[in-house]
Amino acid sequence: SRLGSICRAMAPPERCDAPSGLPNPLAVSYPSPMLMVQYPLFATNVKLLCLKDGRSSSFTQTLSSIRLSFRTEGIPGLYHGVHLWLLHQGARDFFRIVVDRCMRLIDRQLSGNCGQAALGNDVAEGRVVTKSSYRTRMVTKYVIDALCYPILFASTRGIVLRGDGCSTWERVCNWCREEGMLTLFGGLTAWLVSAALDEAMDMALTQCIEDCTDGADVELTDKLLLKAAGSSVVSIFTAPVLHVGVIARVQSKLPGLLEPRPLLTTVKSLPWRGSFYQLVLFGGILALNIRLIQWKLEVQAEEEEAE
Repeated sequence: SRLGSICRAMAPPERCDAPSGLPNPLAVSYPSPMLMVQYPLFATNVKLLCLKDGRSSSFTQTLSSIRLSFRTEGIPGLYHGVHLWLLHQGARDFFRIVVDRCMRLIDRQLSGNCGQAALGNDVAEGRVVTKSSYRTRMVTKYVIDALCYPILFASTRGIVLRGDGCSTWERVCNWCREEGMLTLFGGLTAWLVSAALDEAMDMALTQCIEDCTDGADVELTDKLLLKAAGSSVVSIFTAPVLHVGVIARVQSKLPGLLEPRPLLTTVKSLPWRGSFYQLVLFGGILALNIRLIQWKLEVQAEEEEAE
């Protein structure tokens, strides 16, 4: 999740379709090759959280687990469940694009019927929508995420059950037969809360950087660097909620899955010590980047005064 946050921070800004420059909730960025680099880290994280209860999860343990999987199973061993994971990404982005196009047509028709030609032109070009339309898009985005969630659910469980010899469809049918259809949405709440927190903190971080650099001659590359470093720090605070959701997906009384536990027990078992070390590390990197940019601005100001 932290690598994904850094990738999003370094990506080009999303198209602004909402008031006050807010990004379009249904906007879809271009697929990045980094997704394939990110997946082995995600899969290994699932193994450590669910098979070892997260108590010994650390960067060293993650690398050791990846190395062991590669030695015993080769490259395919690092990508168990990746087809479902990519299918989830693709299905979610596809529905977002389709719904976004439909809402653009509706906005255009409504603006035309109201005689607001200027607003209609802006909507057609994807620059302006009403506040109510923005809220509707935000709600629609999470509805789409919820509808596509069972694919991610099956992908996560497939990582844990990779050696049971069953196909994905056989597993899904067995889960529904034994635990009901709602079992496919286990951990959905934690996952949506994690996504909402991640987006809220990302928006707050972006606004904070803009406010702090307002009036200063800070280059775009420096702003992106600050956002990437800041996203690394922010993701540490949202990671526990994400970890709870991951563990909830694989908790079941069925063979091969993690035995259900109370929420408090799950929270206590998270790798808090590793998170603290990461906070110190990435916090130090962020502070160093801020100080370097400050020195850069001071040198530029001295040079301008000398001229």
